[in-house]
Amino acid sequence: MSLFSCLLLWTLWAACSHGAMDECIDDSNRPHRCMPEFVNAAFNVTVVATNTCGSPPEEYCVQTGVTGVTKSCHICDAGDPRHHHSAVYLTDYNNQADTTWWQSQTMLAGIQYPNSINLTLHLGKSFDITYVRLKFHTSRPESFAIYKRTSEDGPWIPYQYYSGSCEKTFSKINRGFIRTGEDEQQALCTDEFSDISPLTGGNVAFSTLEGRPSKYNFDNSPVLQDWVTATDIRVALNRLNTFGDEVFNDPKVLKSYYYAISDFAVGGRCKCNGHASECVKNERSKLVCNCKHNTEGPDCNVCKPFYNDRPWRRATADNANECLPCNCNGKSGECYFDSELYRATGHGGHCRNCADNTDGPNCERCLDNYYRDPSGQRCLSCSCNPVGSLSTQCDNTGRCSCKPGVTGDKCDRCQPGYHTLTAAGCRPCSCNPAGSTQECDVQTGRCQCKENVDGFNCDRCKLGYFNLDPQNPQGCTPCFCFQHSTVCESADGYHIHKITSTFDRGGYWSNRLGCFLVEKFLGNQLLSYGQNLTLNFRIQRHDARLSAEDIVLEGAGHRVAVPLIAQGAGYLDNVSLVTARRGPGTPARWVEKCTCPQGYLGQHCEQCDLGYRRSQPELGLFSSCEPCICNGHSDTCDSVTGMCNCQHNTTGMSCERCKDGFYGDSTVGSSSDCKPCPCPAGATCAVVPRTKEVVCTNCPTGTTGKRCELCDDGFFGDPLGENGPIRACRACSCNNNIDPNAVGNCNRETGECLKCIYNTTGVFCDRCKEGFYGDARAANVTDKCKPCSCSPYGTVDGKTTCSQVTGQCQCLPYVINRDCSACEPGFYNLQSGKGCERCNCNSIGSTNGQCDIASGQCECQPGVTGQHCERCEVNFFGFSSSGCKPCDCDPEGSESAQCKDDGRCQCLPGFVGARCDMCEENYFYNRSTPGCQQCPNCYSLVRDKVRDCLMNTALFYILKTVFLDFDKRVNDNKTAAEDAMRRIPEINATINEANEKTRRAEAALGNAAADAKEAKEKAEEAEKIANDVQKVHVGFQMKSIKTIKKKNVGCPFPHQTVPYLIRFACNIDKVDLSKLNQIDSALKDAKDKMAGSELDRKLKELNDIAKSQEDMIGDYERQIREIRADITNLNDIKNTLPEEASS
Repeated sequence: MSLFSCLLLWTLWAACSHGAMDECIDDSNRPHRCMPEFVNAAFNVTVVATNTCGSPPEEYCVQTGVTGVTKSCHICDAGDPRHHHSAVYLTDYNNQADTTWWQSQTMLAGIQYPNSINLTLHLGKSFDITYVRLKFHTSRPESFAIYKRTSEDGPWIPYQYYSGSCEKTFSKINRGFIRTGEDEQQALCTDEFSDISPLTGGNVAFSTLEGRPSKYNFDNSPVLQDWVTATDIRVALNRLNTFGDEVFNDPKVLKSYYYAISDFAVGGRCKCNGHASECVKNERSKLVCNCKHNTEGPDCNVCKPFYNDRPWRRATADNANECLPCNCNGKSGECYFDSELYRATGHGGHCRNCADNTDGPNCERCLDNYYRDPSGQRCLSCSCNPVGSLSTQCDNTGRCSCKPGVTGDKCDRCQPGYHTLTAAGCRPCSCNPAGSTQECDVQTGRCQCKENVDGFNCDRCKLGYFNLDPQNPQGCTPCFCFQHSTVCESADGYHIHKITSTFDRGGYWSNRLGCFLVEKFLGNQLLSYGQNLTLNFRIQRHDARLSAEDIVLEGAGHRVAVPLIAQGAGYLDNVSLVTARRGPGTPARWVEKCTCPQGYLGQHCEQCDLGYRRSQPELGLFSSCEPCICNGHSDTCDSVTGMCNCQHNTTGMSCERCKDGFYGDSTVGSSSDCKPCPCPAGATCAVVPRTKEVVCTNCPTGTTGKRCELCDDGFFGDPLGENGPIRACRACSCNNNIDPNAVGNCNRETGECLKCIYNTTGVFCDRCKEGFYGDARAANVTDKCKPCSCSPYGTVDGKTTCSQVTGQCQCLPYVINRDCSACEPGFYNLQSGKGCERCNCNSIGSTNGQCDIASGQCECQPGVTGQHCERCEVNFFGFSSSGCKPCDCDPEGSESAQCKDDGRCQCLPGFVGARCDMCEENYFYNRSTPGCQQCPNCYSLVRDKVRDCLMNTALFYILKTVFLDFDKRVNDNKTAAEDAMRRIPEINATINEANEKTRRAEAALGNAAADAKEAKEKAEEAEKIANDVQKVHVGFQMKSIKTIKKKNVGCPFPHQTVPYLIRFACNIDKVDLSKLNQIDSALKDAKDKMAGSELDRKLKELNDIAKSQEDMIGDYERQIREIRADITNLNDIKNTLPEEASS
């Protein structure tokens, strides 16, 4: 395998690793393999040589390989910078123009087998080596070897042997590959590079993976991964290559044999095992990897201290194999890799020094006598009470195991119903189970009573409660008594009874409905006080629809609802209400008998006594009873509402006022408190408290006054006829343009409207105010009078009035709209107050003739500018109705970005083209010096001379052929016409041949544009020559001969033919004119035929070819620019590779 193939293999491996410069995570923040860039690891690194010439200075000779030839000899002097060849030249910059090299002493000094020379390269860190290349300044050695070390203090391991005598020198067979299954870490020996030729510049390139079967599976081959690893490289030079003439011990010959190496290169990457993209110098200036993936070490070869959940591995193309953190549940920052744990669980991180009293490989459990708190964050001490606990270890919730009668998480107190904690446990309490919680004071043994119970042993009800019941959570039931008494007891003579209801099975109903309890469940259920209403409510799950049902209890103004939301169909059944009945049976002790205070009656104090009423009737039976209040006009009242049975022309809840039509003070308490009113029928009256005057109230509509003798506000008339005939009061008419809540809207006698609103005026508010317009009588307020809102800038004299009907303001010239607020289209400057001015937009440069109403700036076409859009913008051209086009001048080739009126740019010297984006003929583009640079003068001279010679030579032979043919036809009277006709195709062939010669000549110059132009010119000239031949225009022939002579100055030309042509032209009078006329006639016919067929078509084809060639020139130039850019990129890539790899 060649070095190039091996480099390609490593390049593909690097590509799979996302390149040297990629980060170690991808765009999705996932880790992937990364590697440092590929470098020459030996560059500028010091090589230690065991032998170097020049100490002392010595002579050496250059080997020529030819016997008897005088050798060129030189001096090697280590003390002379110009003549020393130290080991620093092995790894310096390899400049082909100025080669430097390391050199050993010569064979004259004993440098030959078995004596060897070692060249040792210390890389300073382990590298993944791709190749080792040596370039010899002399001939390559007959035998030498390459060794490596995988650690700085490790043994030297053979890497590769090169020898023309492998078995004799190194005891290795000569072969270049390893068979599958063999040891791939063995060094091979080959005689491939052991020839004495070349005598200088010979290369030896050793690829570390060449000939090794697992190279294509490198990621999965630890053997080859170790094989390419090296920290040091040593080259052992064992035997020189000679021509055999050293046996004569000629000093000159011995001085020509020595080792010399001009370049020592080691290609590879800083070894980071796929976990770093770069190597950096540490604080001790030692090269180390900048490790990622939670790795560390000089080669990223170990996991960081807390990242030991799986064993360290080298990254591959498929898996970054990043080190994973240990799972210590946040309780430790230290762990180690436990191989046994990894084999058992797949996780090898074993935590140490767990915090918060935790233990285990993952700090996942608590220490003994500890438990994990509910948050799961830490372990707490069990702290079990040693007196009350059976053990010091608690369960997972922190609860300890307690002794009898003891409770509490820590077993530190007695259970409910127990007291006095001792080593044997707690003693039970002696409490009434019906009235206690079965708990007592842990010290005294006093029972803890239910809420409504009292007594040391909780055996009696508190005041205000009755019926001590073990089923009652509060112990006793509060006295109900409708809250009127706190003294009650269980009533005798009642027994337990149940009101029940069941439902028939069968039948279905799809509509939504409510279920109402039957009458026996309704009404006063006071005998069920404190008891339960039970029912069965079933859900059938086959119906997936949501249903919502409520159970509602209503009564005495109260409503209690329990919502039930179920998924499926609901069924109600077995409704039961516990109540009581009079009679023998199991006593119903929950029925109360109240002791009522004064003013109340009934078993539950539910009634008011005679002469009493409810103080708050809205509370119903819960309202307290108070004495009736009737102001002496009644002795009784309604016990519920408190309404008195009033007498003596009085009325009201408490007989507190006189009836309608009567007046007086009914609170005095006598039978004559109320008297009849002195007012018109239907009116009522009242007494003024201060003056005791009687005034009428509730007068007929439209009237007012003490005796209803005046018109009311909003009405007009003369009800008493004081100012003429009697006129009844009627409502004022103001077209709904007054505020009905205001006082004094109109004159009470005349009806004139006095307070018009909505911007109206007039006797009846029937017209708009000045400065407003609209319909004052409109029913809708928005349709009534609106402000004129005339623009002060657009109206005559700035008036704000308008037509009260239309609202139109009086506008200035060229001002429009009802309120004179805008200019007519095509006008602007309303703010002047003098009318609008015309925009005067350029009809070609503007888009629509409109302009900005304030500035007058017209709306321009693209690329057009100016107040009136009258010119192109800077760097634009082609003023037209579609706007101006951008010049688009090439910034590098143009004098400025502004072009001429035709769009052509002003080019800098050397540039051509409409955009100045091409180099002129005989110019070239230089990347290092931007701009078109002129070619050397020799190109112009050669081109012009070759072009002139080719063109003139072709024309000369055309004329010569034509003249000779013409002379022959003129002298041959018999066949002149026929020959002339036959020669026309030959003339065409000659013209085509001349065109072909011209095309080939221009192709040789490499100028496709000149080819198209020249072909066209030559075709036109050829056609002219053919016409001249047909007309036998001798004067033109003479002129053509002179032109040829002028053009052929300096060109090789058979000059002896020119006098012949001149003499022939001068003897034209010897030609037979009759024959000449016949030829002329025949030639004219031939010309007509040619004009209609071949020649015109050929000329058109030439023109088409010329145009297509011009198009091709543009494509060629673009492709050339792209190729040049590719060449530059390829050269950059080539320069980074070793010399032989790039070749």
